[in-house]
Amino acid sequence: MLSKLILVFVGGGLGSSLRYFVNIYSQELNYSQSGTVFVNVFGSFLFGLIFVILGNKTSFMNIFLLTGVLGGFTTFSQFSFDVIQLQNSSNLISIMYVLFSLFLSILALCIGIYLGNKIFN
Repeated sequence: MLSKLILVFVGGGLGSSLRYFVNIYSQELNYSQSGTVFVNVFGSFLFGLIFVILGNKTSFMNIFLLTGVLGGFTTFSQFSFDVIQLQNSSNLISIMYVLFSLFLSILALCIGIYLGNKIFN
């Protein structure tokens, strides 16, 4: 149990650091909120890909990569903060940001459920 907790801890730290790097890099390119959208959509894609590659097991790699790294990498707390920041400058952009982010994340979830059912049922 302790070894799995350590894997989540280390992986989460790595994922959070990667998310921070993406957000800083996107701000340098003047695409401030696009970093969070990228992280959530790309993180969902990577989750599905790694899940298929490693299989539906409770392996150390699954715990480290899926729960740890990708759990730390993707976030909706940053998403909420970005919505408020965008709302301060433009309600329309804020609404479009919410709809775009949610639509792609829900679509990615549906694809994951569909593929999971096809592969494992």
